[in-house]
Amino acid sequence: MGLSRPGGSPSETHIWLICAALAGAVFVVDVFRLPLGVAAGVAYVPAVLVALWLPKWQQTFVVAGAVSLLTMLGYLLSEPAGIPWMVVANRLLALSAIWLTAVGGSWLAVTRRRKADEELRLAALEADRARAAKLRFMLSASNDIRHHLQTLVLLNAALRRTSGEAKAQEMLGAQGEALGHLSDLMNSLLDITDIESGQVEASIERVQVDRILEKLDREFRGSAKAKKLELEIASSDDVVHTDPNLLMQALRSLLSNAIRYTEKGRITVRCLREDGGLRLKVCDTGIGIPDDHLTGIFDEFYRVEYDRAGRNAGLGLGLTIVDRIAKLLDIRLNVESKVGWGSCFSLLLPLVAETL
Repeated sequence: MGLSRPGGSPSETHIWLICAALAGAVFVVDVFRLPLGVAAGVAYVPAVLVALWLPKWQQTFVVAGAVSLLTMLGYLLSEPAGIPWMVVANRLLALSAIWLTAVGGSWLAVTRRRKADEELRLAALEADRARAAKLRFMLSASNDIRHHLQTLVLLNAALRRTSGEAKAQEMLGAQGEALGHLSDLMNSLLDITDIESGQVEASIERVQVDRILEKLDREFRGSAKAKKLELEIASSDDVVHTDPNLLMQALRSLLSNAIRYTEKGRITVRCLREDGGLRLKVCDTGIGIPDDHLTGIFDEFYRVEYDRAGRNAGLGLGLTIVDRIAKLLDIRLNVESKVGWGSCFSLLLPLVAETL
């Protein structure tokens, strides 16, 4: 292994070129400028030092072998000068310096690299332990909170049935909406926790796309109507290979986001055949997403803060869940958006052979 340093290192090609340039320059000086008795071979040591940056210690030895050959060629090609035993001693000194630098430097580089690798391994292990502890806490806490939340929802419904006062009904209605919003947040937390903990596994099967689309239409038509939005969900006779529950969960998140961030216009779900697959495309005429936010919207708890209407008050987990599901199903997730015009999110699913 070669030496490592903070901030990166030169490319391997550049290192080889530097070594070759140094060795060539020393060889020219050795043959044409210096008499035989001068141990110019020691000057090859910088080439070996540079070679310590190469990623494998064997490559450093290749450089050491090459410059050793050059120092012997210099001995044979230089003009005779000096006492013979002193000439030989000088050349042996040069070879010793070359190989001592190669062996000692490589050992030091390997030792440092192993130490760095061990520190990274321990840091990764500690991070995994912290992540596992966080997931255990979130699962435990979320389940407890969900239990109490369900109790509050039931109490709210009971109070609304028993109270006849208009003011009380208004307050209970607002309370019910808040509880519904909180329930959605808790469901998102549990969903992302389950996916990250590895408890969710994809069960791939043949799925009739129309059945998914019909369920989505029944589930979201009321929400769209309440905001006076048009909801257009296309039909499709195609059959895809996927997990129906995970696909449904991803499309729910996309439609929920589309309705939340659209104040007027329409929400559409289209099915398009593309690249041997079926692209399910959820589009809206909402506020859109700025270009500089498109790379971050799938991160956990990421929110586009420019929306001042309060629609970004959620935890920012909806698109994270969609992204995790897409990776779990090994399908492509794309987004196109323009501020003021709306957004389009799409999933590319593999078609069953007979529907191609």
